[in-house]
Amino acid sequence: MSKAVGLNSRRFDGSRAITPMFFLTPLVTSAVPRLTWLFFFLVAIVLIVPFLRQGGDRRQLIRPSAALIGVLLVALYAFISAMWAANPSAAFGEASLLLGVILTTFAAGTALATLDKQQLRRAALAFTAGAFLGAFFLLIELLTDGAITRMAMNLITVLQPDRAKHLVIFGGKVTKINLSMLNRNVAIGMFFLWPGLLILRAAERGPGRMVSMGLFFLAVAVPVTISEHDSSQVALIGSPLVFLLAWAWRRATIRALAVLWCVAFVVVLPLDFLAFKADLHMAPWLPSSFRARVIIWEYTAERVLDHPWFGIGAASTPALKEPRTVAEQPPGFVFPRSTGQHAHDLFLQTWYELGVAGVILMAFAGAAVALRISLLPFEAQPFAVATFATFFAIAAFAWGIWQEWLTCAVGLLVIYSRVAASLVGNDSAHD
Repeated sequence: MSKAVGLNSRRFDGSRAITPMFFLTPLVTSAVPRLTWLFFFLVAIVLIVPFLRQGGDRRQLIRPSAALIGVLLVALYAFISAMWAANPSAAFGEASLLLGVILTTFAAGTALATLDKQQLRRAALAFTAGAFLGAFFLLIELLTDGAITRMAMNLITVLQPDRAKHLVIFGGKVTKINLSMLNRNVAIGMFFLWPGLLILRAAERGPGRMVSMGLFFLAVAVPVTISEHDSSQVALIGSPLVFLLAWAWRRATIRALAVLWCVAFVVVLPLDFLAFKADLHMAPWLPSSFRARVIIWEYTAERVLDHPWFGIGAASTPALKEPRTVAEQPPGFVFPRSTGQHAHDLFLQTWYELGVAGVILMAFAGAAVALRISLLPFEAQPFAVATFATFFAIAAFAWGIWQEWLTCAVGLLVIYSRVAASLVGNDSAHD
């Protein structure tokens, strides 16, 4: 009897931080995306530590699967590419982070099995509450031109960036913020959408379920819609369509998504050249950000042909980019002909930095992850497909693939999706 009490006590002591952490993480990361790395590892710790304290076998935390092997091969190749990278230390650092996030994400997913039904439900609902408040915070920021962010930067000057990109500093005070500065916040909120909807569907019953799901959808959709982040807006439009397809034809949609992921690597170079040839970079009816991307994509695609097989090395684009004062900028171009800091496209950046070898590995990894959706509980599959589609859309048009906050945000996205799926069925089918 005393032994059982001792075990229960250890379990409570080890897991009592899970619910608060699941609430704080979406709230804080929605407000300050650059802290995503910290909260990713904190979430993983509060899941893994109770697993180990309850006598779980640490050797069972990482269970082999095609998805795990695929992403590990990408990380391994990133390490290898550091040998010829323009900035070997940067390549090694980004590969190390990627490896750490991969292993931590899979371990945290396995550790979820130690949570009982009530613990899981509390943690899941805490996540939706934090995500809802985070979306509300973002809405306020968008409507007030970043009033809270400006106030925080002016009160704590260390929060001010080294260079005045996306904001105006006058007299040592931040007087204006470009709404594009909140694009990271918007993407984080968009990542929360489908896991949150699945949690509410699984946790609620009766007519209140549709009301809570509708409110949560609006909480995320409204700030995304009024923001300046086009990629999240594409995801907001596209992912519900993919969700409906998956709801009607689950297995076929999952397979089509895996194929489309691979096809994207095949067509990205021709499409980049065609977009430039069609003068889309000069089209006044397109947003200037997209016109700039067309220039970056075409120029980067040309550079791919210089090192097609193994690429220039992971995280090498910033080191090899042409300075804006040197790069050619013909009349009418909204951006100089250069690669910029990154390609703004996962598929093109993979070609440029990792070459054919990296493309094959990245295509395999993404397809393996997509196909693994079919092993989730039946009801969870359409939500997981929409989640993958959201990442697909944002990765295809937005940031560089080595940004730390984005890598950790994807890790959190997987953990949240696992939590949501665990509520609707037996979790034994997971990794």
